[in-house]
Amino acid sequence: MPMRPQIKICGIKTIDDIYKINDFEIDYIGFVFARGKRQVSKANALEIKKVLRKGIKIVGVFADMSFEEVKTIDDFVDLDVIQLHSDENDDFCGGFKGKTVWKSISVCNENPETAALKFKNADGFLLDTYTKDLRGGSGKTFKWELAKDFSKKYFTVLAGGLNEENIITAYNVVKPDVLDLSSSVETDGIKDYYKIKSLMRRIKNEFK
Repeated sequence: MPMRPQIKICGIKTIDDIYKINDFEIDYIGFVFARGKRQVSKANALEIKKVLRKGIKIVGVFADMSFEEVKTIDDFVDLDVIQLHSDENDDFCGGFKGKTVWKSISVCNENPETAALKFKNADGFLLDTYTKDLRGGSGKTFKWELAKDFSKKYFTVLAGGLNEENIITAYNVVKPDVLDLSSSVETDGIKDYYKIKSLMRRIKNEFK
């Protein structure tokens, strides 16, 4: 039986979200500081963080922001992981000394290793589905077979349309270190306790 992959719930917006998540074996939460429907302010993130169960790591999600903007938010919230979703180069990734940095790769029709080779300063890579005009969060899957050997070389976070029906298949193909969930554990844009519970039960049953 394979070891259980780590679980990340992204798009946390409220203290109520944390009360739901604290009941489960979640390893990471994601605060989206990039502009969009799940965006939170640094002040709100800090307040929400206060009720987070000890041991859950905090990921800050950024896109189309300057190094100074990202650094200011990190200093304020004290993130565990900085997740970068736009055109940041390797030097940008290497500027956050003492921090874990994940670089997002939008997977379309080629092996994501082609993009990963450009980033020596990234500690890991988040694989998401390429969608025109979006920096992630589309809720769509990509061809997982393109990344079937990726995790043998890189710390891998798998995102993009994962849900209770496909998450085990996705894991078996890609073998990621972390499974990243967002819209599949929401109802009307709000994190749903029972959807989280059901999905976590599915994972627990598979990785006993």
